[in-house]
Amino acid sequence: MTAANDKTVPAALLYAIAIAVALLDQAVKAWVSARLPLGGTIAVIPDVFHLTYVQNKGMAFSLLSGQRLFLVAAAILVIGGIIWVQRRYGSRVPTLACWSLALALGGALGNLLDRARLGYVVDMFDARIIRFPIFNVADTAITFGVILLAWRVATTPSPESEPAPSVPQEAA
Repeated sequence: MTAANDKTVPAALLYAIAIAVALLDQAVKAWVSARLPLGGTIAVIPDVFHLTYVQNKGMAFSLLSGQRLFLVAAAILVIGGIIWVQRRYGSRVPTLACWSLALALGGALGNLLDRARLGYVVDMFDARIIRFPIFNVADTAITFGVILLAWRVATTPSPESEPAPSVPQEAA
């Protein structure tokens, strides 16, 4: 499961990072929803980056809007899948895999907490310069987790490409 040259970290670090991400996500969402009315905005950098309070009943790009039960079930499956992958690694996880899984797990957990508790996800980061959908800390963590995972997959040699260990031949 790990390449010979992969450095590993304790699996507990994966869960600590995930919990920290989910807590940060929830703290930012609580701050925004306590200080802004729905649809309210604060121009951090005018016309470039704003904090805008929206309630997203779907997922990215508001896809599957109103499909709360499906989205809760999907998040639970993703969280379960990440935990399953970690358990396959065992007590030590390759560093890059740890970060990618932890970010995705923390993000999925943060959005799941919103969706289960509120029926929607609180979004606030409004990158107006690129006209991108409004997003949150959890979305950012999931995105970076997936990018890191893709990087790991793309840069880890397959077992077939590694040379087989040489076996000494016996003298005749």
